[in-house]
Amino acid sequence: MCCSLSNATHQKGDSEVPPGAQRWTFHLSGGRLCLDLANTVSWRRSAEPIERLRDYGDVLEWARQALVITPREARTLARAAARHPRQATAVLGRVRIFREAIYRVFAALARGQSPSPADFALLDAEFRGALRHLGLVRGPEGFAVTWTARADALTRPLWPVVRSVAELLTSGELGRLRTCPSANCGWIFLDTTRNGTRRWCDMRVCGNRAKARRYQVRHRRSSS
Repeated sequence: MCCSLSNATHQKGDSEVPPGAQRWTFHLSGGRLCLDLANTVSWRRSAEPIERLRDYGDVLEWARQALVITPREARTLARAAARHPRQATAVLGRVRIFREAIYRVFAALARGQSPSPADFALLDAEFRGALRHLGLVRGPEGFAVTWTARADALTRPLWPVVRSVAELLTSGELGRLRTCPSANCGWIFLDTTRNGTRRWCDMRVCGNRAKARRYQVRHRRSSS
């Protein structure tokens, strides 16, 4: 499964964004926020998986597209990252580590297996850390739970994902977790169809590729 990148060149394995390059348009087909973050590596099962979070700017762009932060919040965080580039790079690494733990935990659950204790411990540590930034506020329509840390906290995009992990783990929906069966994909998604028949991460990409391969096989057989 892939994302699109307009007016910018990008080769497999690149980890730095060239000057002037545009950001990815991310496919958000996981069904839950935490699964969408887990799917920011394309073609996981291939020999050359593609890293979509190349820098902190990509983290902000993913968070903006996933509606984790507003465009205004993204601009505030981009300015903070420019002032503190080393911290931004450290947060990027933290997001990637968290993402990989999310992937391994939910991929294991999709297979009906128990997650690694180390991966679960990492998710739990991030959850406990994120809780420190939650607070109760009173607004015109009543009380609400919201994030109360500074607007320029570079880890802000991570917190709603942490909350999403906890909500999914405790939701009773784990039996609907699936991994895309495409040979090179492996993206995780939550099958929310009524009869539980969703097979592909995205029918327009992996599903169509599988259809094309089946057609080619039938065509070769009929012409032989």
